[in-house]
Amino acid sequence: MQRFLAALIMLCAAAPAALAQTDIYLKTERAGRGKVPLVIMEIEAASARERTSAASITGVIRNDLEYSGLFQTLKSEESGAQGEGRTAGALLEGRLSSEGGSYVLDAKLLDFSSKEIIFNKRYRFGDDAVRSAGHKLSDEIVYFLIGERGIATTRILFRRAQGESKNLFIVDYDGFGERQMTKGEIVVSPLWLGQGRFCYTSDRRENWDCYLVDLAKGTKYLMTQWRGINIAGSYFAPRDEMLMTLSVNGNHEIYVLNSSGKVLRRLTRNRAIDISPTWSPNGSEIAFVSDRGGTPQIYIMDAYGGGVRRLTRSGSYNQSPAWSPRGDLIAYSCREGNLYRLKLISPDGLVEETLFDDNLSYEDPCWAPDGRHIAATVREGGTNYVVVVDIDTKERRRVVRGEFADWSSLPTERAGASSSR
Repeated sequence: MQRFLAALIMLCAAAPAALAQTDIYLKTERAGRGKVPLVIMEIEAASARERTSAASITGVIRNDLEYSGLFQTLKSEESGAQGEGRTAGALLEGRLSSEGGSYVLDAKLLDFSSKEIIFNKRYRFGDDAVRSAGHKLSDEIVYFLIGERGIATTRILFRRAQGESKNLFIVDYDGFGERQMTKGEIVVSPLWLGQGRFCYTSDRRENWDCYLVDLAKGTKYLMTQWRGINIAGSYFAPRDEMLMTLSVNGNHEIYVLNSSGKVLRRLTRNRAIDISPTWSPNGSEIAFVSDRGGTPQIYIMDAYGGGVRRLTRSGSYNQSPAWSPRGDLIAYSCREGNLYRLKLISPDGLVEETLFDDNLSYEDPCWAPDGRHIAATVREGGTNYVVVVDIDTKERRRVVRGEFADWSSLPTERAGASSSR
């Protein structure tokens, strides 16, 4: 699939006086020309106290930009001028100092050729936020160069088997900062409800109840406890509407609830099993799995349960649809022999692609907010891992041991920092 496979530097031809007032964007078109080179200089330490943290921030920024799939990071101006025959698009300089009990990071992004300033940023943070500062600066670079928000400040929910328990964890998108959220439970279907809230289903009360956790408030409460299963599938924040599979009437049906647990409407009424619903980005349609045709296949219906149509035609066992934030693709798992293939399909069913043809199974895909990266469960050597896939470059990165990942949304506002341009 040719979805923005290349990077093209769009520079406005202007006199120096006018150029200082012109935004510079590196537009990605994915036409096959590769990544845009960026020079990321070592963050300068004002004294020995800041040296280790400065090196850490430099490493975080380089990794974030490489993980984005958009950039090739270079370490010096000389390499930027000669990297693979292309001039670098931009250059980052920074200095880390201390004021009182805080760090202060002054960062400057420059157009590599003209040395015109794209932005100046100042970040103030404590010892416990060194990596976070690097992530925020990385996302600023992506935003100013690409015009889209980066994902370096996002997090991933997942579960991990621990003896007889299967507990819930949160980790930064790059695999650092792991935190355990449950203990001694069997957890399924973790789901973010924005940045600071999530829900999950647990058997702690000998029923598959759904719990909601608010990280900012430090609270957890029982959201739904209908008899049978209460499994959240997808959340549409603008209407506070959550798709859930309930079996209260003995059959697996799809309902819409709000985050207080109130049932708003029932969507499916079918003797078949209907599960795994996922909202389209605009909340107008829902993809879900049903065996109403004899085998599990992916269907699409409108937000009120009407207009049901079958999407997948190939494969006898398709599951776990996830609608891209861009709206153009649905990721899902398709069983072929003893393996599950990670597939992408357009909502009209006209375009379909298998991402990998290897000896690994890819299950339970979920999208990053950028619509470019997918987290999936991959089993290797008898162990489950959360692996992140770049659908454009086909690069794969193992993040953490675990399964059933769900990716957080972006913060409601871009990371704040004092700035000048």
